[in-house]
Amino acid sequence: VLAYAMCFGMEITFDNVAALHFVDTFHLSQSNAGFWAGIFGFMNIFARALGGFVSDKVGFSFGMKGKGLLLAGMLLLEGLSLLMFAQAGSLIIAIITMLTFALFLKMSNGATYGIVPFINTKNVGMVSGIVGAGGNLGGMMFGFLFKSTSITYVQAFTYIGFMVIAVAVIVLITRFTKPANTYETDVDFVSIKTA
Repeated sequence: VLAYAMCFGMEITFDNVAALHFVDTFHLSQSNAGFWAGIFGFMNIFARALGGFVSDKVGFSFGMKGKGLLLAGMLLLEGLSLLMFAQAGSLIIAIITMLTFALFLKMSNGATYGIVPFINTKNVGMVSGIVGAGGNLGGMMFGFLFKSTSITYVQAFTYIGFMVIAVAVIVLITRFTKPANTYETDVDFVSIKTA
């Protein structure tokens, strides 16, 4: 839940505030700011699926421990690149770090859902729903930071970057036990009988 709050929750928030950040910080027109902010969403086309794909490959070779390490690594890189984005002094650096941040954030989304089905195989739907709600919770919490009049957007991005790194550490120390090479043999298939 925390991991998805840090990736999907931040994605929801960033979609809402990125253009304003580009207008306020780099004095872009609203149309130019909207274009650059839209590139962030464009990364969804491949990066989320890439995170899930890599999670599956890592899981097959290294088990759930590998999937957990991958997610922790993606979250760490997301947090670090968000910190770099927050401190970007030029538009070019901001765009490059935003794209880097977007890649790791969206890969974290996919890597999170690469773990979800193995948390409780009898209640995958329930676990998916709880994790999904975590994303919305993160979006709501982060939204309050950007609504605050006492901190700037740069400060809000910085605080969130540190929160993402803290959650990466939590994921890193979380123990996952499913061994490697058991994914295909442990699946319970529903048999369909024809008359």
